[in-house]
Amino acid sequence: MSGAGGNREINQHWLNRWETGDIGWHHQEFNNHLISHWPNLSVPTGSTIMIPLCGKSRDMAWLRDKGYKILGIEVSPLAVRSFFEENRLEPSRTQKGAFESWQADDFEILCGDIFDLRKEHIGQVSAVYDRASLVALNPDQRKQFSRLLQTVLPADSQVLLVAMDYPQSEMAGPPYSVPDNEVFALFGRHFDVTQLDHLDLLADSDRYQNKGLSRLHESIYALRKHTPETD
Repeated sequence: MSGAGGNREINQHWLNRWETGDIGWHHQEFNNHLISHWPNLSVPTGSTIMIPLCGKSRDMAWLRDKGYKILGIEVSPLAVRSFFEENRLEPSRTQKGAFESWQADDFEILCGDIFDLRKEHIGQVSAVYDRASLVALNPDQRKQFSRLLQTVLPADSQVLLVAMDYPQSEMAGPPYSVPDNEVFALFGRHFDVTQLDHLDLLADSDRYQNKGLSRLHESIYALRKHTPETD
């Protein structure tokens, strides 16, 4: 499903899941891929890191503690409120275009539809951390998302991306299967794409074995946006 109407329906799906507490993707621990592979990007401390579909991810606190400023994008005000409450922060709230901006300490979360994002909303973002947004989007939305990053990110900005690959016919997403060839098709024209790691998750994951999957891999990628003359 694509288009504004389709996005509204999908947004409502995620809003409902936050309201009912059906947030199995949220982890209390920091993500191991972030800890292991973030240093590969060599992003200068003090830079702004964008985290799309951020929820109330604790990874934002990990990055802040490493010396970065955080810009999250999240559709659910409940998730945004929970993040600041759990981190004992009192945010200020202002309107920023189509988004409500929640700010405290070195955190800013824009609450609204990510596909309303424009360059003026993000400033000079140096990198993006995507653990769970690409795999949360259906095929049409993944194309929208790749175009969005191509449009709003400055040249030489980087992305640490985590994606899954499994037989889509064996499990309905999200999380959706986004195989290696699709990652390169989505981003290869405007970004240098490097696969940093490729892991077989099935043996260590009862959650997915119980869903009847015959194969499940997780891949971690580093992307760097081309300068305009190389696009």
